[in-house]
Amino acid sequence: MGSKDELHTLFNKIVGSEIARIRTETNVGQEDFARKACVSRQWVSRFETGKSGMNLYSFFRFTDAVGINAIELFNNISKQFRREAEPILQAKEEAKYNRYVEQTKKKKSKGKAV
Repeated sequence: MGSKDELHTLFNKIVGSEIARIRTETNVGQEDFARKACVSRQWVSRFETGKSGMNLYSFFRFTDAVGINAIELFNNISKQFRREAEPILQAKEEAKYNRYVEQTKKKKSKGKAV
């Protein structure tokens, strides 16, 4: 996934899609949302598609812009992130273990050659 960490990218996509879902459920257009949050409509689009991230201050501004409970939204995001991140974390752990096994094999083979 390029230079960005895969988990960071996943998190941005989840946050953006949740904000977009709530924004559309509350019938707030991107233009109105952008105006209320004091950002450009283009930035809202990039954010909702996960192409841009945000800081915590912006997160609270955005939740205020659509009138949702930030803590409840964060809990929903957290649950979804844990669920979707699990396979990624398992694959990273497996790769880490495999590297360890390979390094151990190399060390043992060097020890026998001496």
